[in-house]
Amino acid sequence: MNTDLSADGVLVSRRHRDLVVAAAAMTTLLIALGGIVCATESSTGCPDWPGCYGRIVPPLQVNALIEYIHRLVAGLTTPLILASAWISWRRARTIRWLIRPLLIAIPFVLAVIVFGAFAVLTGLPTLVAALDLSSALITLALVVTAAAVAFTRHANPSLPDRFSTNGSLTRLSLATLGATFVLYVSGILVAGKGSLTRCVGWPFWRLIPDDAPGWPQMARLGLAAVVALLIAALVVRAWQDQRVSAAQRRAATVAGLAFLLEMIVGVIMSSSGSTLLLLITYVAAGTLLFAALVVLVGLTGLAGEG
Repeated sequence: MNTDLSADGVLVSRRHRDLVVAAAAMTTLLIALGGIVCATESSTGCPDWPGCYGRIVPPLQVNALIEYIHRLVAGLTTPLILASAWISWRRARTIRWLIRPLLIAIPFVLAVIVFGAFAVLTGLPTLVAALDLSSALITLALVVTAAAVAFTRHANPSLPDRFSTNGSLTRLSLATLGATFVLYVSGILVAGKGSLTRCVGWPFWRLIPDDAPGWPQMARLGLAAVVALLIAALVVRAWQDQRVSAAQRRAATVAGLAFLLEMIVGVIMSSSGSTLLLLITYVAAGTLLFAALVVLVGLTGLAGEG
């Protein structure tokens, strides 16, 4: 597939680029914090919403602070996405691969906020929780894609407004990203009550007694093995192929390192137990892996290479 649209050589200014990149960075932080809230079971740290125990300032308790910081970041991220969409509409609406992802992201980020409120007040059924995580990851993918477009168009305004899947590296990146998305969301569907499996992260390469028994866990472990091989293939391809740009190689390397870190932390937690630092690192690495894969898809697809 090759979607080629005219962008009329519109220049993305440095401030415009930085705004979209900031929105992408905050969205990544927001999704990571959501996973940390899940992993540390902090969703009940503030039992009411939008305040915390009826106050603006939360009590000095770890779970309350984690949940409240998550809410504050959500409150900052949404205006950044809205501002990015508005500025892009005003100054660069002909760059459709910049403006469209941002506009589509708006209802998804609003859905994430609504789901978050219900998670605190009433809890979320399994299927709704899976929809919540799906919305969060889609928001992340859309805003990071827009940031990749803003970054590349600032560097080279003459680039066509095109996303091509003709390149083999683009197709491999897309397949890896899609499989990772399914892997993360499926964790909610197989997780038992209170299980870490439901949070953003990789399977622990073993069956968890409290999770869904039988084939669901086995299927997820099999998918995890496939995705691990895809990530390894991405990194090897990025370093062996001379046509791969430095930015694409960096994105693939970040994805590989994030995956390796997540695996190491997962092994440590499986053998020695979890700590707050390990839980934060585990979820942050999983989020960074997903964001790096989105960047790689964007950079390779926009370049029409690989």
